[in-house]
Amino acid sequence: MTAWIHPTGLLLAAAAALATAATLEGAQEAAPVAAPPAAPPAAPPDGAREAPRGWLNWRGPLQAGAATETGLIDVPVLEGEGRNLAWTYPARGRGTPVVADGRVFGCGYVGEGPTIEEVLFCLDLATGKELWSHRFPDFLSDVVYQRYAIGSPTVDPETGNLFAMTVPGLLHAFTRDGELLWQRSLMEEFGRLTFPNGRNGAPLVYGDLVIMHFIFASWGPFGPARDRFYAFDKRSGEVVWGCVPGENPYDNSLAMPVVEERGGRTVMYTGLGCGNMSAIDVHTGDVLWRFLGARGGYNSSALIDGERLICVHGLENIDSSVIGRMVALDLNAQPESGVLPAAAELWRRDLVSFSSSPALYEGRVYLTSQNGDLHCIDPATGADHWHVKLATSQLHASPLCADGKVYVPLPEGEFYVVRAGGDAAEVLGHAQLAGSCLGQPAVAAGRVLVHTTEQLYCFGGGDAQAPEWPRSAAAAPGEPARLLLTPADDTVRVGDPVALEGRLLDRAGRLVRRVPSSELAFAGSPLVQSAEGGGLVAARPGTAVLKADAAGLSATARLRVVPAVPFSQDFDGVALDQAEGQFAFPAGEWLGGRMKWKIVDVDGQRVAARNMENPLFQRTITHVGDPREANYTMRVDVMSDGTRRNMSAVGVVHQRYLVIVKGNHQELEVSSNMEHLREVVPFQWKPKTWYTLLTRVDIEADGAARIRAKVWPRGDAEPDAWTIDVRDPNGHTHGAPGLYGFTPQSRYAVFLDNLSVTSND
Repeated sequence: MTAWIHPTGLLLAAAAALATAATLEGAQEAAPVAAPPAAPPAAPPDGAREAPRGWLNWRGPLQAGAATETGLIDVPVLEGEGRNLAWTYPARGRGTPVVADGRVFGCGYVGEGPTIEEVLFCLDLATGKELWSHRFPDFLSDVVYQRYAIGSPTVDPETGNLFAMTVPGLLHAFTRDGELLWQRSLMEEFGRLTFPNGRNGAPLVYGDLVIMHFIFASWGPFGPARDRFYAFDKRSGEVVWGCVPGENPYDNSLAMPVVEERGGRTVMYTGLGCGNMSAIDVHTGDVLWRFLGARGGYNSSALIDGERLICVHGLENIDSSVIGRMVALDLNAQPESGVLPAAAELWRRDLVSFSSSPALYEGRVYLTSQNGDLHCIDPATGADHWHVKLATSQLHASPLCADGKVYVPLPEGEFYVVRAGGDAAEVLGHAQLAGSCLGQPAVAAGRVLVHTTEQLYCFGGGDAQAPEWPRSAAAAPGEPARLLLTPADDTVRVGDPVALEGRLLDRAGRLVRRVPSSELAFAGSPLVQSAEGGGLVAARPGTAVLKADAAGLSATARLRVVPAVPFSQDFDGVALDQAEGQFAFPAGEWLGGRMKWKIVDVDGQRVAARNMENPLFQRTITHVGDPREANYTMRVDVMSDGTRRNMSAVGVVHQRYLVIVKGNHQELEVSSNMEHLREVVPFQWKPKTWYTLLTRVDIEADGAARIRAKVWPRGDAEPDAWTIDVRDPNGHTHGAPGLYGFTPQSRYAVFLDNLSVTSND
C-alpha cells in the first residue's frame, strides 16, 4: 500500500504542535554545565538546508563508531568534586541516542505490565528537557523480559527528518518537531517476523532511501522466511526495492550496513542472519556477493578500512568448530557465481563478539570481546597492539572512539574510558551507572551520551560545536539503463487506487528521471482495472506481479490486494488441485499462507487446515486484511483435532489482539504481547467438534480498547453473554484481521471455516 496514516491512530493524538509536550516525568537536572550553541531553526522538510551537526545514526559520521570531536570528558563523574554529569532522562533503553542540531532523539520504554510502552523521545541537548515524545504499545511480538528499544533512530542529513521502528515492526517517519509523515506496518503488510530478543537495529538512510533489514515471510517467491532488505522512499514511504541476499536464516541480524562507492556503484556491506556477509547495491537492491563465515547470524556491524572489510561474529565458524572470528576481506576479490572465494580472507583472529561492533579510529580497530576484554588491533594484520580486561563478559554494547579516548560501556553498568593508541592500555577512569549498558555511546557538541536499561546519561559541556555531517557528492546521472516500478511491493484494499510510477536509473543506479503513470505502458492484470476518471484501481483480492514498460525498458512490481471490510470467506467452491486432489493452497493474499495453511476436505466440506508438514512451524499468525481496519467484528468456525487430553489452539488476530481457544489449557485467551496483556477464562471444549468464535474490539473515548469474545458449539443458539471481556488501557486503534493456529509438535491439526469480518456499526 502507499504509506498510510490512520485517522484515529494514537500517533496523531498530539498532531504537529508537540514541541512542548511532556509525557514523561522529564529530565533530572544535575549541576549546571555550560550549554552548547543554540540549535538553528528548522528548515522546510524538502528545502535546501545546511548539513546538520551531530551524531545522526548510531555508528556516527565515519560509519565506524568514531568521531573527530575534541573537548570530551576524560572520566565520567556522577557526583561530588569534578562532577560532569549534565543531566539524566528517565526512559529505559538498550540502544544509542542520536543528535542533530542540538536535539537528542532516542528509543526507550516506560511503564510496567499492561501499561508498558515503547517511547520515541526528543530532548534539548543542553538541558535534557523533553521537547516531545510518542508512545507505542507492543502488539503480537514475541519479546520477553522487556527487551525493548534494542535499536536506534536515524536522522536524514538532507531533510532533518527522523526514522525509527518499534519492536512489532512499525516503521515511522517524523519531522524533527515530532509530526508524523508516514508509517508502515512491516508485520501486517510484508510478513515481518518477531523474535523474543526484540532486536531492531536501526534504519539506514542514504540519498532518498530508508533501508530496513529483517526476516520476512510474505507471498510468492518471498513466501519462505528469509533475510530481506526493503528500501523505502524517505518522503512517501513507498517501497522502491526489495531483495533476498542470503540463505535460510539462523537468527535475526541487527547489523548496521556500511556504505561506499566502489566500481562505479554505491555498495552497502552487512551481515545476515544466515551467517553470510553480503554486498548489495544501495540504489537497486542487486546482490553483488556474499561470503559465508558463521553457522549463525552476523550481528556486529562491519568496518571499511581502505581495501579491507573487517567483520566479526560470535558463533561457530563454517569451516571449523572454533567459536567466533574476526576477519578482513579483500574488497577487490572477484566473486565466483556471486560468492567470494576463501582466498578473499586476508587474515583472521579467533575473537568472539556477538553483537558488539568494532570501532575504527586513527588507524586502529577497537573491539570489546565476549570475555570482557578491550582489544586494540592492527587492521593490516589482525594482531593486537594491546588488550585489557575490563569486565567478565560483553555481549551487545559497542565501544566509541573520539578525542584520543575509547568510551566503553559494559553489561553491569560500568562505563570505562581508556586512552586510545599507544603500546599499552591506559585506563583513565570509570563510573558505575544504573542498569545495564547494551548500546554504543554517542558524542555531539562536547557531550557524551550513554543509554542504560534505567536512564539516559549526558556527560560534559563547554561550548564545543559538533562538526557537520559528511555528505556524498552526487555525480550527474548517465543515460537510462534500468527501470524500477514503485511501489515495488504494495498492499492495497479492493477499491483502492493502484498508483504506479517508474524510475529510470543509469548503469550506476543513479536516478535519471521519474516516469509518471501516464507514460508507463502497463501490461494489465486481472487484479486491476481502470478507474472512473482515469488511473487504476484494485478490483479483487489476490496477488500479482505487475509489468510495465517505459523508454524501451521493462520492470515489475509486486501487488497484494486484500478484501475491504465487510468481507467473508468460505472454501466450498475451492478445487483441490494439489497432490492429486488432496488439497489446495489458500487465498494468495494470506501473508505466508501457502507455507502455513491448506484447503482440505473434512467430512464432505472444504475447510482451512494448518499445514503440518514442517514440525518447526508449530505456530502461525497469518494476516488476511489491511492494517487500517478498525472497530470491526470477526466470526469464524473453529475445530481442533486430538484427544481429550491433547489438543491444539486456534483463533483469530483481531485489531492487533489474539483471541485464542486453547485446547490443552481448556481456556479462552485474549492477549497482545503475552508478557504484558494476557487474560484467560475457563472454556471446556472437545476435539473433533466445531465451535463458533465471535470477537469484537471497540475503542473507547479515553483511548482504551475493549476486547470481547464468545464461543459456543456450532449450530447452537448464540449465547447472550460474552465469554470474556477485556479492557486494554493502551488500546490498539486499528490492525489487520488474521488467523492463528498453534499445533504443538505438529501432532494435531486445527481447522477454520466460514470467516466473516464486519463493521461494528
